[in-house]
Amino acid sequence: MAALIHGWQEDPGFADKIASACYQQYNKLPRKGKPQTGKEWILLAAVVMTVSRDDLCTPYDVKVLSVGTGSKCIGQTKMNKQGTVLHDSHAEVVSRRAFLRYLYWQLNNAYRGKGSEIFLSPDKNGRCSLKLGIEFHLFTSHTPCGDASIFRKDFEKDNADENVGQAVHDTDCDRTIGETETKKRTINSLEHSKKTRHQTADENCTSLECGDDKFLNEKTLTDTICDNSSKVSIDDATCACKYPRLTEPSAKSRTLEVTCKPAKKCCTECCSQCNINIPSVVTCIDTSTCNTDDHRDIHRTGAKCVPTGDQDRLQPGVDYHKVGVLRTKPGRGDRTLSMSCSDKIAKWNVLGCQGALLSHFITWPVYFQSIVIGSCPFNLDAMQRAVFERCIKIKNLPEGYIIQQPRIVRSQIPFIHSKQEVQQGSSEKKLVPSPTAIIWYAKPNAQVSVAVNGYRQGVTAKNLGKPGSRCSICKKELFNEFIQLKTALSREQMPQTLLCRSESMTYFDYKQAATEYCQARDQFLMVFDTWVVTSAEFQQFFSE
Repeated sequence: MAALIHGWQEDPGFADKIASACYQQYNKLPRKGKPQTGKEWILLAAVVMTVSRDDLCTPYDVKVLSVGTGSKCIGQTKMNKQGTVLHDSHAEVVSRRAFLRYLYWQLNNAYRGKGSEIFLSPDKNGRCSLKLGIEFHLFTSHTPCGDASIFRKDFEKDNADENVGQAVHDTDCDRTIGETETKKRTINSLEHSKKTRHQTADENCTSLECGDDKFLNEKTLTDTICDNSSKVSIDDATCACKYPRLTEPSAKSRTLEVTCKPAKKCCTECCSQCNINIPSVVTCIDTSTCNTDDHRDIHRTGAKCVPTGDQDRLQPGVDYHKVGVLRTKPGRGDRTLSMSCSDKIAKWNVLGCQGALLSHFITWPVYFQSIVIGSCPFNLDAMQRAVFERCIKIKNLPEGYIIQQPRIVRSQIPFIHSKQEVQQGSSEKKLVPSPTAIIWYAKPNAQVSVAVNGYRQGVTAKNLGKPGSRCSICKKELFNEFIQLKTALSREQMPQTLLCRSESMTYFDYKQAATEYCQARDQFLMVFDTWVVTSAEFQQFFSE
């Protein structure tokens, strides 16, 4: 028998297959909770499983395990200490928490000998491992809020794919700077650049999209180049090295600090004048077709820098944001304590997406092998910076914990309820994000639930404290799933971390008992030391 092939990695249509499967599952869901036609838009995320097959014609199967929509977050004054309200209803978080419900169901099957589609039977330590060939992927119809959404407008093209749409990053701030009508600037001295953009290697010029300045606000370009490099007017320059930085325009001209001296021809020759290592592939900038407003502009995120960390500069243009820093999600008036989706995904790439409670039962952390982004503004360098490059300083992780570097790809298939798609077919002057969050996971007969403001949709104020008001993925309901699973196990099946534990333990106590996970979390927080950690007082509740 031939070895199993992870065929999705070599499949050029992988991103579109994942997106199509997620959209199809979304379309099957009931109408309840979906945006009002022509008036509202929503963000979608999903967790998808691929199963490798020993088949050259169909090397892998795709199954959607959870779907979540949403774009809202409750403020800190609306949080409660009983775990009955969903604090964060962004689509990525909703789909991941719905995925946890799926994992509990599958673990129940594995421990009871009913056969799990993803887990092997428990080992001698009472833990279950994933079956061979099972891998999980995160799909999101949009760029995650926070650090991944910050990149220059002229850098929003992926090297492998130059097709992008309009920006949608955050719900409470779907705005970009420089939204006035842009003008193309023609420069006579650069008319020849149209011809030279695709010159052969023999002509010493390679054409590609300009690389992203990964840490744009950390340094000006002149901090990293030789002292004799000069500021060059765009009118005089025909090329720029990989990391150009545009200064603010003067009354007459816009200047570009480059790492090489002015030259009329080639990129490679002039870059050799610098005293630093520069990538051999550089860009000839055709300013006759360049949107100069975009060239000095960035996409903004509504996520706010954490109070105890570095802050945004709030200057015009590329200096508005500071990249690489931790952020909390925006709220309407009342500040939230929820970390941005970029930050949470980075955390999942270190600690696993299963969380502390499930790590009692699962042998190794559960990592996403890929992140698929829908058809939207996107920059690969910004995504990588946000979701795993910031984590490389983390050391001394327990066995099994790694710095996961998922493959990041983008689909070209648009989401019908994305903001840009709704705008195209709507006469409304102002669209609004849907206030709802749809929750679904792949368990037979599992009901689709809809949340609004952290509670089940339709609940009245007088019933907010009752079990019927909770959505299925709040802390309380997930803790109940945990206790039900633990209670069903015999002593022989019980994981070692749960042996000899008192029955009167709180949600917080059981999380702390997951020793390896907590060790990994502590190492994570040593690097991300300004992370907003939920206070223990919001976790001291019991199951029912």
